[in-house]
Amino acid sequence: MAQRIVLMIATWLMTAAALGAEPELQLTTFRADVTPSIGDGPCVGFMPKIASVEHPLELRGIVLRSNEQTFVIAALDYQGLCNSSDDEFRRRMAEAAGTTPGRVALQSLHQHTAPVLDADAVRLLHGDDSEPLRQHLAFTNQMAERAAKAIREALPEMKPVTRIVGSRAKAERLASNRRIPQPDGSLLVRGSATRDPKLQEAPEGLIDPWLRTVTFFEAERPIAQLHYYATHPMSFYGDARISWDVPGSARQRLEQETGVFQIYFNGCGGNIGMGKYNDATRAAREQLTDRMFDAMRRSTRVATGGAVSETEKLDTSVAVQSLKPAEIAWDQADLRFTVRDDGPFAAAALREQLQPGRPFNDRLKAAMFSAWANRLNAGHRVIVSRLKLGTLHLVHLPGEPFVEFQLLAQRSAATDSFVCVAGYGECGVWYFGPDSIFRDRGGYEQTWSFTQPCQMAVETVLNQLVSPQRPAGSGF
Repeated sequence: MAQRIVLMIATWLMTAAALGAEPELQLTTFRADVTPSIGDGPCVGFMPKIASVEHPLELRGIVLRSNEQTFVIAALDYQGLCNSSDDEFRRRMAEAAGTTPGRVALQSLHQHTAPVLDADAVRLLHGDDSEPLRQHLAFTNQMAERAAKAIREALPEMKPVTRIVGSRAKAERLASNRRIPQPDGSLLVRGSATRDPKLQEAPEGLIDPWLRTVTFFEAERPIAQLHYYATHPMSFYGDARISWDVPGSARQRLEQETGVFQIYFNGCGGNIGMGKYNDATRAAREQLTDRMFDAMRRSTRVATGGAVSETEKLDTSVAVQSLKPAEIAWDQADLRFTVRDDGPFAAAALREQLQPGRPFNDRLKAAMFSAWANRLNAGHRVIVSRLKLGTLHLVHLPGEPFVEFQLLAQRSAATDSFVCVAGYGECGVWYFGPDSIFRDRGGYEQTWSFTQPCQMAVETVLNQLVSPQRPAGSGF
C-alpha cells in the first residue's frame, strides 16, 4: 500500500511539473519607430533630402524561444541596410534578445521612399572625419538602439505558441517580371512604374503569384502573422517623400481589421516589380494596395478556418506539442560571393569614378561597390539562415535575389513543406540572379550586381538548408 501511495504521489508531482513547465515554443512581438526627420536625410545618397513624412517607418519583428534557443525575425521599412550598418542593427538586437547576431534575421522592405544605411560607403565618399559620416553613424546608432529597446520591453510578454499554420492566396494583377524577352533575344526593361503601352501590355512573365502567410496561434487565438510576397514594393519614388508604400499600407489595414500583429517580408523580388499595373498615379497605388490587402486577407482567412478556393490554400498546420526538439531548429550556411572585377568594376575604373569631380551617382555606386568589395576581401562571410518549425521553413537571403531562387527553394523542399523566402537581408551585394544575366542583351539588374556569377553557390546553399538530399546543379 505504501509503495502504491508513493507511486501515486510521484505520478501526481510529475504531472503537475509537466503542466507548469515552460512551453516548448514562446513568442513575443515588437515594433520600433525608425522614421528619419525632415531635412537632410541619413541615406547614403539615394534620398539626400526628406521633404515630408507620409507614413512613419517601423521595424517590426518577433522573438521566438524554444528551450535554450532564441531567434529574432524582423522586417524594416527601409530600402536597405548594407555592410557594417547591417552588422550594427543585428548586433544590438541580438544583445537585447539574449542571442547571437547569427540568429537575427533582419530584412528590409526595399521601398524607395526610405533610407539606405551604408556607413562604409559614406566613409569612402566623404572621409573618416566628415560630418556626413558622423551624422550617418549617429542615426544608425539611434535607430538600432530603438530596435533593441523595443525587444527588451517585449521580452516579458512572451506567449506560448501552440499551433503554426502556413497558408497562401494568389495576388491578382500585382507583380510582373521586369525583364521582357524580345523576338530577337534581347530584353526590354519594365520599371516599377510605366505609362508605355508596350510595357503595360507585355505578359507578366515569370513571377511567384502566391502571397504566403505564417500564423502563430496561442490556443485558438492568432498572435502574429508573417506575410511573404516577391516584388519590388514601390509604386512611386524620387519625390523625397517618406512612405511605407503599398505593402505597409496593406499591412496596416489588415492589422486594424483583425487586431493581430502583422509583418510583411519582401521575397525574391530582384527582377519583379509592379510596373505592368502601375502608371505612378495615386489611383494606381490605391488599386495595388487593395490587391495586396485582398491577398493578405484571403490568406489570413484560410489560416483561421475560412473557406478554401482555387486561389487560396491551407498548406500546413503544425501542432507545436507534437514536434520533436530537432524539428525546431535554426540552421545557417555561408554564401560565397566573388567580387566583380570587370568593366566599371575594375580597380582603375573605380578609382576614376570615385574622383570628386565625377557625377555624384557615379561616385555613389563606386563607393557602395568598393565598400562591399573591401568587406568580402577582408574575409566577411555572408550568411543565409533557415528557421525550421516542423514542416515550415522560413528562409532569409541577403541582397536582391531573383525570383528563380525563391521558386527553386520551394521545389527543393519535401512535398509536405511550406517554404517562405525573404530577401533583402544584408544588401551590400544588391542584385544576384541566374548566371545568364551576365550574357543577356538588355536588362538593368546586372549593372547593380556586385558579385560575379553565383547561381551554383546560391543553389547549393538553398539545397543544403531546405533539402539536404537534393543535389546541387539541378538548375531552374
